[in-house]
Amino acid sequence: MVSIIIPAYNVAPYIGETLDSVFAQTFADYEVIVINDGSPDTEDLERALARFIDRINYLKQENRGASVARNTGLHAARGQFIAFLDADDVWLPNSLD
Repeated sequence: MVSIIIPAYNVAPYIGETLDSVFAQTFADYEVIVINDGSPDTEDLERALARFIDRINYLKQENRGASVARNTGLHAARGQFIAFLDADDVWLPNSLD
């Protein structure tokens, strides 16, 4: 399994498209971990995440930066492999193949 770790800070307008690209992957053995790094747009972020909430592991922490958020995701990860994805980026459908 691949653990996809996505730190999120002030990315509410983009996170939906990012997660759509993850869930469009042709490779299917993965988990998605989104870490809210104390984002000032938490309400909007959580609204954007609502349609994915049963398919992601959503974690919250106070703002400590992207590297700490990635480490938080690593601690929660269960996969044999790790993939980092920025919350304002998208993948092509075969990115995990």
